[in-house]
Amino acid sequence: MSTGTTDSGPAGGTGTPRPRVRPHHVGISVADLEASIAWYQEFLGFSLEAVVPVPEDEGRVAMLLNDAGFRVELFELPGAAPLPDARRHPASDLRTHGVKHCAYAVTGIEAFAERLHAAGADFVWDLRVHEDVKVLFVRDNTGNLVELVEPLEPADDERTTHQ
Repeated sequence: MSTGTTDSGPAGGTGTPRPRVRPHHVGISVADLEASIAWYQEFLGFSLEAVVPVPEDEGRVAMLLNDAGFRVELFELPGAAPLPDARRHPASDLRTHGVKHCAYAVTGIEAFAERLHAAGADFVWDLRVHEDVKVLFVRDNTGNLVELVEPLEPADDERTTHQ
């Protein structure tokens, strides 16, 4: 099994395989750690791994894990500035440099959207088709943008896996 493509750039060196890079976690600053843990558990199905002090600072950090092995790291620090209003909508958030949102691939997005509506999720964009994916945006309990996506057609690797 190959670990990556051959690359002459700084990450691979001349003629050496490029290292395999994949997402591990996303870090999110939140206003209320317990409420945010509950939100990510209820709305996205994460489970709590640990709550520990923030290294070299005041505050706490919680690590959550989902069934796909992806982690969300939630930070709560005393005196942290609230999320500016412009960061609470995808279009206006693009006008500020930095990470915009975390997107989660889901299956059965229509049923997922119905469940989120029934649970009172804060919708930014209701379910729509954009390019070749079904997409919706919600805000977590602190106002951070969360995107849910489902491709219109299964990816090549999914088609071969499920045949």
